[in-house]
Amino acid sequence: MFYGITMGGRPMSDRVGQVPQDQFVAVWNGSESLGEASARIKGIVCGNAPGWALVQRALELRKAGVEMKALFRPVPLQRV
Repeated sequence: MFYGITMGGRPMSDRVGQVPQDQFVAVWNGSESLGEASARIKGIVCGNAPGWALVQRALELRKAGVEMKALFRPVPLQRV
């Protein structure tokens, strides 16, 4: 797991990682977009849950053989 970005001395991905796997999978697969999944996880962890941390966990679960729905951003990222 990537632990490069911290907030308050703790990696931001820690909060996402603390959500039980079955609950994370249910939220991810029940969401229509990454933004919706992120908002729902933020409610569970009562704090910041950045989209990149959700994507990272979803990728790790896919590598482990868990079936995860493909979520897309409604608006593509802008090139700077």
